[in-house]
Amino acid sequence: MKKKVWISIAVGTLIVLLIGINVVKSLNKENPTVKTAKVEEREITGNVMIPGTLSLSQEDYIYIDSEKGKIAEILVKEGDQVKEGTPLLRYENEQLELEKEQNALSLESSYLQINRLKEQIEDLEDKEEELAKQVGEEEAEKQIDTEKEQLEIDLKVANLEARQTDLQKETIEKKLAELEVKSEMAGTVLSIDKEAISGTVQTPILHIGKIDHYVVKGYISEYDSLKIKEKQPVILKSDVIPEQEWKGTVTKVSLLPEKTETAVGTEEAAVQYPIEVSIDEKDLPAKPGFKLIMEIQTEKRSVKTVPLSAVKQDGEANYVYIYQNGKAIRKEITIGTPSDEYMEIKSGLNDEEEVIVNPSDALTNGVEVTKK
Repeated sequence: MKKKVWISIAVGTLIVLLIGINVVKSLNKENPTVKTAKVEEREITGNVMIPGTLSLSQEDYIYIDSEKGKIAEILVKEGDQVKEGTPLLRYENEQLELEKEQNALSLESSYLQINRLKEQIEDLEDKEEELAKQVGEEEAEKQIDTEKEQLEIDLKVANLEARQTDLQKETIEKKLAELEVKSEMAGTVLSIDKEAISGTVQTPILHIGKIDHYVVKGYISEYDSLKIKEKQPVILKSDVIPEQEWKGTVTKVSLLPEKTETAVGTEEAAVQYPIEVSIDEKDLPAKPGFKLIMEIQTEKRSVKTVPLSAVKQDGEANYVYIYQNGKAIRKEITIGTPSDEYMEIKSGLNDEEEVIVNPSDALTNGVEVTKK
């Protein structure tokens, strides 16, 4: 019996001792130490990042035109510098040459007919003068008038036919001039495709481009088309050349969209607007066809901000912990545009409040904290 009593006393003493140790630990436990930052007015920029492709600023493709005939001669070679109006190639068209000869003969025949009718009218007038001496002017005019009117009508018809033939000549000469294809731009002959010359493949015969200036072409969404405007600054980057970046400017945002299918066999299409960005640097190590990232600065303004690491999210709600009277107090906020290090605060905080930077997941509302 006494043994059981002593065991109970020992167990009770041990329990009291453990409780005392926990109480002491609890009393001696330090509050979490936190770092704070004040709400500050800062200038932030809004950016849109989209992919793009490096392209020549201006280029032209010359395709074969079978209606003009066969290509007789290529007048340039790869690497040649050409100006606007420089002859590039010449077609040969036997049918058109034949039409030219036939037209020349028709025109010559028309002029011979006109001259013959004029001579007949002059002879008839001489005849009328001789006849007037014999039968009088009135009678002579009656006898000659019908024949003369017919000759004058024939002369008018011949003149009209000559004019029509002359117009045909102008049309033929214009077609013959078009057999020599001229460059519509100044640039460099980048390639000549001999297979395209033979007509075996439907590819450009000639490719001409300006190699001293590049642009980046891409597409933006409906949403981004409301924010991106011409003359906005752009930073260009490449995964192939990771340590470099280049400056550019938005030079073109298409007014009309291009529709592209989102999936094979579906009728839904994503609406995208073509965009073009010029590059300020001329000595670019990248080549046409390189994939670039365009970071377009869409806005710059002064706003209230807190460090990005201070903002936390709970579902659709955004919040921060502020330091108030030695405690961490949770406050919901409305955020705006983020930057690399800061977040815009639209509402929920005033200028005097201090937010806790990088709060731990264990931090809860109302817990006592120690500020560094």
